[in-house]
Amino acid sequence: MLGVVLVAVGGRYGYHRDELYFIEAGHHLAWGQPDQPVLVPTLAAVWDTITGGHLWAFRILPALAAALTTIVAALTCRELGGSRRHQVAASVLTAVTSIVPGTGHLFSTTTFDLLGTATTIWLLVRALRDRRLTSWLLVGLAAGITAEVKVLIFTVLASCAVGIALTSQRRVLRAPGPWLAAVMATLLAAPFLLWQASHGWPMSDVAASVASGGSTSSADRGTVIPLSFLMIGPFLSIPFVIGLVHLWRRPSLRWLTIAYAVFLVFVVVSGGKAYYPAGFFPAVLAAGAIPTLDWLDGRHRTRLAAGVLAVMSIPTALFSLPLAPQGSTVFEVATAVNPDGAETVGWPAYVETIRKVSRALPDRDNAIVLARNYGEAGAISLARRDSAVDRELVPPAYSGHNGFAEWGPPPPEATTAIVIGFWPDAELAATFTTCTVQTHLETPRDIDNDEDGAPVQVCRGLVRPWSQSWPALRRLA
Repeated sequence: MLGVVLVAVGGRYGYHRDELYFIEAGHHLAWGQPDQPVLVPTLAAVWDTITGGHLWAFRILPALAAALTTIVAALTCRELGGSRRHQVAASVLTAVTSIVPGTGHLFSTTTFDLLGTATTIWLLVRALRDRRLTSWLLVGLAAGITAEVKVLIFTVLASCAVGIALTSQRRVLRAPGPWLAAVMATLLAAPFLLWQASHGWPMSDVAASVASGGSTSSADRGTVIPLSFLMIGPFLSIPFVIGLVHLWRRPSLRWLTIAYAVFLVFVVVSGGKAYYPAGFFPAVLAAGAIPTLDWLDGRHRTRLAAGVLAVMSIPTALFSLPLAPQGSTVFEVATAVNPDGAETVGWPAYVETIRKVSRALPDRDNAIVLARNYGEAGAISLARRDSAVDRELVPPAYSGHNGFAEWGPPPPEATTAIVIGFWPDAELAATFTTCTVQTHLETPRDIDNDEDGAPVQVCRGLVRPWSQSWPALRRLA
């Protein structure tokens, strides 16, 4: 059901800035990117080509990933001793959290990382139960594939290792299984890790930017825990806490409660994003479904709980899915809670603005678009890929932001630039001799997002060649 709902609303609003970036990144194959592994960008580029630029079809894969995450919750519940009723409850609880449909609506690293991490934890629970070597190798396989989505899985595994070492399960560490799993995961992640090492570990700079508030989804350290519960949902936080207690009371499963606590501390201390612990949510909700459903085992209690869950799912859907009319009061409230919604609005209008500025350029053949961030550059690049007219009218886009910096600099003959975004005056003065503001990006219905009101300038006269100025324009954020 969740997958059907996500596909049904997949074409509403527009591309997210990250999706625009990922599609372009997938056309520049490498062992790594400064800010991420290559699996999701590669999937995004290939799937966008297959689906022919239709947004609803492009988002089928994340919808499928979200649906599979709910199935993994049911499978985890079965490993924890839950009956079929418990498994169905675990799947439903996971499906109506805020984070699962919210990420399942977008082709993002978080969508696939959530599925991969939940799958790894499920397989880890099973491996600790049956102690079979093949089960441990599956843990390593799942973790290794997930590491090519987001290397955060290694911190998850480290937290789990701490939990295992501090409980009666520690004796499993004497067997070869866990170590073979670790080796397999590391080998599968090695291409990206080696790329990062050879490029000076740029992801550490990206992490520092996140910790300092440089991302739309950055959070103050003091708000990480409250926000993580908000991403579960206020009502669903009850079975979630019950799940943590249930795991703690079972000596063979206590490690999972400890692992979650250790990981949560890591996120708070490191200044990570509030959704980083989401990979634990399906397993903990699966554990909580068992005692919660047993307590509700009675017709009136069950109906009451189902009714409350249904009512509470309404604001969850409004905040996490593109349901409210753009610019409406509900939309404004939803995007205040979930800013990613506002970042899916306005890109076609922005591209049209650049078209108009480009048409007026007498020297368009020697021009480029220089974007402040990868969303702006990605929007231009996708428009050029999808439209022969735009390939003729709109100059190619360049940016010093994250992965785009790897694909520059512009050619030496590009002496004119349509510069978009909020740039420090000093950077432009060090790059061009003259810059003139032509217009500003305007978001339809006065929607407030990161691009609204950004100036569009025409800059000419390179102070020095692109090859010399490009290093100063590169930034990781």
